[in-house]
Amino acid sequence: MSISINKIGDTTKGTKIFVCLFFAALFFTGLFVYDDYGMSWDERSQWESNGHANVDFILGNDNNALLASGDKYHGPAFEIVLVIIEKVFHLTDSRSIFLMRHLVAFLLFFISGIFFYLLAKKITTYKWIATFGVMMYYFSPHIFANSFYNTKDVVFLSLFTISVYWLIKFLDKQTIATALVFAAFTGFTIDVRIMGLIIPFILVMIIAGSVLTKKNEYKWKYVFAYFALTCFFIFLFWPVLWDNPIHHFIGAFKEAFFYHWEIDVLYRGQIYKSSELPWHYLPFWVFVSKPVVYCLLLVTGTFFIMKRFFVSPISFIRDEKKLQVLSWMFFLPFLLVIFSGSILFDTGRHMFFLNSGFLLIAVFGLEQLVSMRNRVFRIIVVALLSASLLKVVADMVKMHPYQNLYFNECMNGDMQHVKENFELDYWGVASRAVLENIATRDTSKSIKIYTDHYPIILNLRILAEEDRKRISITDTVESADYYVAGYRWHEAKEHEGQSEFYSVKVGNAKVITAFKFRKSEELFNSHGLRLFYNKNDFEKKQEAWSSITVGAPQAGAYSGQYALTVNKAV
Repeated sequence: MSISINKIGDTTKGTKIFVCLFFAALFFTGLFVYDDYGMSWDERSQWESNGHANVDFILGNDNNALLASGDKYHGPAFEIVLVIIEKVFHLTDSRSIFLMRHLVAFLLFFISGIFFYLLAKKITTYKWIATFGVMMYYFSPHIFANSFYNTKDVVFLSLFTISVYWLIKFLDKQTIATALVFAAFTGFTIDVRIMGLIIPFILVMIIAGSVLTKKNEYKWKYVFAYFALTCFFIFLFWPVLWDNPIHHFIGAFKEAFFYHWEIDVLYRGQIYKSSELPWHYLPFWVFVSKPVVYCLLLVTGTFFIMKRFFVSPISFIRDEKKLQVLSWMFFLPFLLVIFSGSILFDTGRHMFFLNSGFLLIAVFGLEQLVSMRNRVFRIIVVALLSASLLKVVADMVKMHPYQNLYFNECMNGDMQHVKENFELDYWGVASRAVLENIATRDTSKSIKIYTDHYPIILNLRILAEEDRKRISITDTVESADYYVAGYRWHEAKEHEGQSEFYSVKVGNAKVITAFKFRKSEELFNSHGLRLFYNKNDFEKKQEAWSSITVGAPQAGAYSGQYALTVNKAV
């Protein structure tokens, strides 16, 4: 059966009502929960070094700051929009600014789900399957959580999904209007992540396939108009290109595809350098971060796509344009990253945009299964998917606001095992909950926190103003009231003799912990323990330093660093 590229008929009235209610429920859910999430590791730099630096460049306030910035090649398009909103509404308080950013990022993700639904309708003759598809799109826990605080990866996913919808529209109907809208979204998407170049590449491959199979159905003047307009919009939405478009675009391309960033990555219980991760790092995270049923549907859809291709390659290339789009949008970047050895880290979040292709193939797989004549089998398939969706929704509610720590059924719900083998809260968003808990339970006028966990410092910005005034970060252990430990890479070792004040827990694992410091005398009397503080001589590393050494402030090679140890009394 060939899937026509023409518009499929409307859904029934009952399905339309259900879909409208579903979108409305999700929209209001987002409005209700957007202010529950903490700040992620990169938010401040995205806001300041990307968004404000580009806006200052546009306004002519400071051209050198952007050109000298290490972030000048990080796609600025969406960050510019966020800064414009910030200025239009005269937002000056850090809490208001970052909550606004969370809301707007979610709204874009919500809108992209509508376009995903329209895409799903185009690849299935069963309208209710498209509804299941958009449920899977929204109920992908990692993606949902990141949609609030990740203004890079999920924003790119959202725009990539919308652009692919307009790619299908353009293939269906080539006019100057569709070329203009398609080009505008393509340009904006590329100016968020240069990986968006995949979109015009897919168009080129599909056109080439049609020409080779002697099915010339394109209005070439509109095709050329699309590419010309895309170049214009890429230039328009990326201010650094205004300085020297060819030079800076080449620089951005090299940075994106040959990016060298060394960072420790905890994967399967071992610490790897990000440049030395095994090939299966990306496949593991793509599959373990989604419910097993979603993955089985992807495998099913892939099987039926390959079957159609191998049965009749020529007719597949000539007629199955939508299936080609799905295949290109998922498998091209997926395989490219694996075989090129591209650097990945943070659970492969840079590849979140694969989610739309993944789930569209899954939707196609679901259609093939329910098209089978065995009625009992169809009922079983729908029941399993329904049960899976209900379970993942329940898990997301239970984990809120830490859906980014979801692992599918393969991990058997043992989060302590996960903690010992994989990165957990790599964005540090749980830091907000620790700070708010300290602020609520400790009524002191001044609270000092000692930490080596940068997101703690970052998340002070999203606290209520009265709490920000009371809490400060100190670089000396002696003056601190609390020590906060994050557990990103290594198995956590609580401080012997210290008093655990509050921990964020997901399942049976602690994600982050605040310890309340106790005086040496109290420790000695109650535990026979004594605190020792080893401060360096500003010249060389001390032998007594341990793995919990904290570098703050970093004024020199070892300057200002301290180590805390708790030893038994002599």
